[in-house]
Amino acid sequence: MFYDRFTRLLHLLFAFGIVAQLFISEWMVHPRPDKAGNFLYEVHEKVGIALFAVLLIHWLWSFVRGGPVSLGELFPWFSNARRAVLWQDIKRYLRAILTIRLPPADEPSPLAGAIQGLGLLVATGLAATGTLIFFNVGENWQFSSWLHLVKEVHELLGPAMWTYLVVHVGASVLHEIFGHRIIHSMFSFLKKNPDS
Repeated sequence: MFYDRFTRLLHLLFAFGIVAQLFISEWMVHPRPDKAGNFLYEVHEKVGIALFAVLLIHWLWSFVRGGPVSLGELFPWFSNARRAVLWQDIKRYLRAILTIRLPPADEPSPLAGAIQGLGLLVATGLAATGTLIFFNVGENWQFSSWLHLVKEVHELLGPAMWTYLVVHVGASVLHEIFGHRIIHSMFSFLKKNPDS
């Protein structure tokens, strides 16, 4: 499966941004009304806003490019036909795992697409809620009732992003082990198109 250079660049930017944000969040000190946050919190804010911009560009590009994985494949939940194809793909992966192999990754997988779609939603939710907090928190870090709810959603999405990261990277590594060069193709910027 081949992605255009701009999609690969966006993927690289938000992959590094998300990993950085997750690790920074483990060591940063949150500001409180009586205590300022540490330097890592400031980095987390700025990287989060940049990441939100990259994700917005990715969403816009997804509507324009029409690449190998459509938005319908990323979000199959609203179509009976796509859900049926997803279920067939899940069964195909389960059968393959029982024989200690993985299906080839040459064509888009409905299961991989659905998982990527969920990850994109979680990442966008984290970046959007973080950006809302940054621009709306009161002086001395006082939260209005609606912004407190946004903060709770932001904090709930963090573990979901960790889970997605483990599943997404783990699946990619497994495909590499089975000889499907998907990591190389996603991070190779030398190839302009699949035939070069």
